[in-house]
Amino acid sequence: MSDIDTNESPEPGPETLETVDDSETAVNTLKQELDASRDRYLRLMAEFDNYKRRAAKEYERLTESANEKLMLEIVEVRENFERALKAGESGGDFAPFFDGMRLIFAKFEEVLSRNGLTVFAEPGEPFDPAVHDALVNTPHPEIPAEHIAEVFERGYRLKDKIVKHARVIVSSGTGGE
Repeated sequence: MSDIDTNESPEPGPETLETVDDSETAVNTLKQELDASRDRYLRLMAEFDNYKRRAAKEYERLTESANEKLMLEIVEVRENFERALKAGESGGDFAPFFDGMRLIFAKFEEVLSRNGLTVFAEPGEPFDPAVHDALVNTPHPEIPAEHIAEVFERGYRLKDKIVKHARVIVSSGTGGE
């Protein structure tokens, strides 16, 4: 046998005990830092969830406020229609009735325009498949090919967004072409 016995462990000296103590201290310090980081993370996530809820409520409140303003303007137009219909029921001359309807329609157009709605699609305009839906392609004696010959339903744009495509009949040019 050899002079060195591998089964016996050397007695821990002061250097080994200091290393163990330093390791335990380091582990405890890291655990505390991890717990503190975890706590900060959980608080931050809770704060972010609260922010999202507040932002969603604020957005809903702003939307309702904007809708309320628009509805009040539309209610005014509705009341004008109601008055005109009552006046029309009294019978008699329909010319003033139609004049009143034209005025109400103009007021309604003003309300829509003021709130960012514009109407588009007129006969003679170039056909654009991005904003127009072609129903039929037909010859037209006066309107050139690939232009709107007739508007079946107007298109509507809210600010910069198309909210309804125009439905149109497209000219294929004159019948002799």
